[in-house]
Amino acid sequence: MKSLTTADVKIKNTERIIRYIYEQTCTSQQMICTALQISRPTVIPILRELEDKGIIEKQGFFQSTGGRKAAAISFCANFRVAIGLELRAEYYEIVALDLYGTTLSQTRIRTPFQNVDAYYAVVCAQVSGFIAQNALAPDHILGIGIVLQGLISADETCVTYGKILNCTGLTTEPFTSRLPYPCKFFHDAESAATDELWQRPALTNALYMNIRSHVSCAIIVNRTFLKGTELKSGVFEHMTLVPDGRPCYCGHKGCMETYCSTQPLSDVYGDLDHFFSKLRSHDPEAEKNWRVYLKFLASAINNLHMFIDYPVILGGQLACYLTEPDLDILHQLVYENTAFPTSSRFISISHCTESPIARGGAIPYLKHYLTELTGS
Repeated sequence: MKSLTTADVKIKNTERIIRYIYEQTCTSQQMICTALQISRPTVIPILRELEDKGIIEKQGFFQSTGGRKAAAISFCANFRVAIGLELRAEYYEIVALDLYGTTLSQTRIRTPFQNVDAYYAVVCAQVSGFIAQNALAPDHILGIGIVLQGLISADETCVTYGKILNCTGLTTEPFTSRLPYPCKFFHDAESAATDELWQRPALTNALYMNIRSHVSCAIIVNRTFLKGTELKSGVFEHMTLVPDGRPCYCGHKGCMETYCSTQPLSDVYGDLDHFFSKLRSHDPEAEKNWRVYLKFLASAINNLHMFIDYPVILGGQLACYLTEPDLDILHQLVYENTAFPTSSRFISISHCTESPIARGGAIPYLKHYLTELTGS
């Protein structure tokens, strides 16, 4: 085994120190030395170098325990920032995240999507304005993650299937030609699940269902996404739920998409807010439609759970309205129709019901940068 050089040891110590400060959020020189078993003469110059670079900062002092007060050392969360941009049919949304994944700012602009150069010019101008308005230093921007309803190429630069937005073949060029930052595309369900993973460090495996006016899904395996040979794994929304059933935008009939999106509910009273207001007021028509909807959703969940025995997470717009009694009904419907009944509760509501999916476009940049910075 090759022995470490003095430079190698310094790099490893620096990574360990940064990682410790990041995880503790606030610490002291002595705490670092004690926790990492590194001598003060080694720690002091590394801390000085990190402070000069702006990676850490001193923020006041700890309470004195009898001697000189210890300086409080913190990780600079704004040392780098990532931008997430979600493009939807009715609007687009921009968010900025610091290195802890905290949302610094977000905005939603109601402009209909158009796959034309003029639209991308407006969006890029808004992104630049958003960065300037929030006083984000351009050289601190790690990149822009662009979230879309569509399948994305392996290099994350091209939409290989974008029928919902009619943008198949779209590349990142309209963005990289106008914005001086790295730009990548991300599938919307994977972006939603990325935020879920960020906020739930203990989550390992799951089937994630992003249920909005359209459904999109993702398979989480060992905290990453199972994409398959042609990057199509996880598109459960196009499995046949009802043979020769309702027509789907994909050109086929009876897809899960047509029965488990929020559209069948919105169609009852015009929008989801109105539907759930009626439902919670025990309106008979709303309750009848809700029961039918849950039966289809339970059937889809049961099929998926038979295929892969992972927890099922319900996210997207629907998750904002779901209650524990709704999950009770879903579990019971699955129990009544499955070949292998279980009493375990494997269906849950997303932890990110109020978070914009655009966050999931920014998080990969944070993860990559933090890995470079801390070595893990």
